[in-house]
Amino acid sequence: MVGVDIAAGTYRTKGPADSRVPFCYWARLKDTSGNIDAITANGNPQGPTTVTVAATDKAFETSGCSTWTKVG
Repeated sequence: MVGVDIAAGTYRTKGPADSRVPFCYWARLKDTSGNIDAITANGNPQGPTTVTVAATDKAFETSGCSTWTKVG
Protein backbone atom coordinates (compact mmCIF):
# COMPACT_ATOMS: atom_id res chain seq x y z
CA MET A 1 0.00 0.00 0.00
CA VAL A 2 1.41 3.36 -1.03
CA GLY A 3 1.94 5.63 1.96
CA VAL A 4 1.88 2.64 4.35
CA ASP A 5 4.23 -0.06 3.04
CA ILE A 6 6.01 1.98 0.36
CA ALA A 7 6.53 5.72 -0.02
CA ALA A 8 5.79 7.50 -3.27
CA GLY A 9 8.95 8.03 -5.31
CA THR A 10 11.19 6.54 -7.96
CA TYR A 11 12.48 3.00 -7.44
CA ARG A 12 14.97 0.82 -9.30
CA THR A 13 15.44 -2.95 -9.47
CA LYS A 14 18.19 -5.01 -11.07
CA GLY A 15 15.49 -7.17 -12.68
CA PRO A 16 14.47 -10.75 -11.99
CA ALA A 17 15.53 -12.12 -8.60
CA ASP A 18 16.07 -15.63 -10.01
CA SER A 19 18.41 -15.99 -12.98
CA ARG A 20 16.42 -19.05 -14.12
CA VAL A 21 13.32 -16.88 -14.64
CA PRO A 22 13.69 -14.44 -17.56
CA PHE A 23 11.43 -11.67 -16.21
CA CYS A 24 9.70 -10.25 -13.15
CA TYR A 25 6.46 -8.27 -12.75
CA TRP A 26 5.44 -4.90 -11.34
CA ALA A 27 2.19 -2.92 -11.35
CA ARG A 28 1.02 0.47 -10.13
CA LEU A 29 -2.57 0.14 -8.94
CA LYS A 30 -5.38 2.67 -8.50
CA ASP A 31 -7.20 0.28 -6.15
CA THR A 32 -6.86 -3.22 -4.71
CA SER A 33 -9.98 -4.72 -6.30
CA GLY A 34 -8.00 -7.24 -8.34
CA ASN A 35 -9.76 -6.09 -11.50
CA ILE A 36 -7.69 -5.56 -14.63
CA ASP A 37 -8.83 -1.93 -14.83
CA ALA A 38 -7.18 -1.27 -11.44
CA ILE A 39 -3.78 -1.37 -13.19
CA THR A 40 -2.47 2.12 -13.95
CA ALA A 41 0.80 0.82 -15.44
CA ASN A 42 2.73 -2.45 -15.36
CA GLY A 43 5.71 -4.22 -16.82
CA ASN A 44 7.67 -7.47 -17.13
CA PRO A 45 11.30 -6.38 -17.19
CA GLN A 46 14.05 -8.79 -18.18
CA GLY A 47 16.74 -6.53 -16.74
CA PRO A 48 17.16 -3.35 -14.73
CA THR A 49 14.16 -1.05 -14.65
CA THR A 50 12.96 2.09 -12.95
CA VAL A 51 9.39 2.83 -11.83
CA THR A 52 7.93 5.99 -10.34
CA VAL A 53 5.25 5.24 -7.75
CA ALA A 54 2.89 8.22 -7.55
CA ALA A 55 1.37 9.52 -4.33
CA THR A 56 -2.01 9.02 -6.03
CA ASP A 57 -1.37 5.27 -6.53
CA LYS A 58 -3.20 3.06 -4.05
CA ALA A 59 -0.73 0.17 -4.22
CA PHE A 60 2.43 -1.14 -5.87
CA GLU A 61 2.52 -4.85 -6.70
CA THR A 62 5.67 -6.76 -7.58
CA SER A 63 6.59 -10.40 -8.06
CA GLY A 64 9.89 -12.11 -8.82
CA CYS A 65 11.93 -8.89 -8.94
CA SER A 66 15.14 -8.18 -7.08
CA THR A 67 14.86 -5.70 -4.22
CA TRP A 68 13.49 -2.30 -5.21
CA THR A 69 15.69 0.58 -4.06
CA LYS A 70 14.39 4.14 -3.77
CA VAL A 71 16.45 6.46 -5.97
CA GLY A 72 14.34 9.60 -5.90
